[in-house]
Amino acid sequence: MRRPLTPGICLFCSALILGMPIAIYGWGTQPDSVSTSLDRIAHVVGASVASHCEIPCGIYDDHAMVQRMLLDAETISKASAQIQLLSGKIDAESLNTISRWVLVKEEHSRELQHNNAWYFVTQRVKAVPAADPGYQQYLQKLAAHHAISVNAMKAAQSLDPEVQKRLSDSIKAVSAWYPPNPAGADANGTETWRALQGR
Repeated sequence: MRRPLTPGICLFCSALILGMPIAIYGWGTQPDSVSTSLDRIAHVVGASVASHCEIPCGIYDDHAMVQRMLLDAETISKASAQIQLLSGKIDAESLNTISRWVLVKEEHSRELQHNNAWYFVTQRVKAVPAADPGYQQYLQKLAAHHAISVNAMKAAQSLDPEVQKRLSDSIKAVSAWYPPNPAGADANGTETWRALQGR
């Protein structure tokens, strides 16, 4: 089921979207290291994530969500190719079709960015205190998911196949963290959830 991006976007996601650029670039204009920027992102996300859960426990499917993002990326790429194909034509039908492909690119870019932030960053990338051993991997995950969102934005803006490939590659880069569950749905507590619902 699709969730509206605006105006129904939840307050938490709005704060995350607005807070992340501030966390990255800071309030001032002084130079900043990448590490410090990632520390700021970690602080913003870590301070908020613990109290926010959109999906009831037991019905997450990380691998399926990665596949969905890859499908969005492929759709953006194919839409770009169709725009290139029609770009030399100026008849009304071609111009109409081009405008529709542009809308497809925008829609799938926003969907991809939304799912990346709403599903992965806020719910699956768990905050780790700076003193803990897993902190560096936490920063690595934040940086990788940030790259997906930036690449989705650029893929919507560009027709360059290399830009489209970077988006797919950035999604594939996180896929190792979200493998298919060999135990099936029951391993995530789906049967317990269904029992609670009387199904």
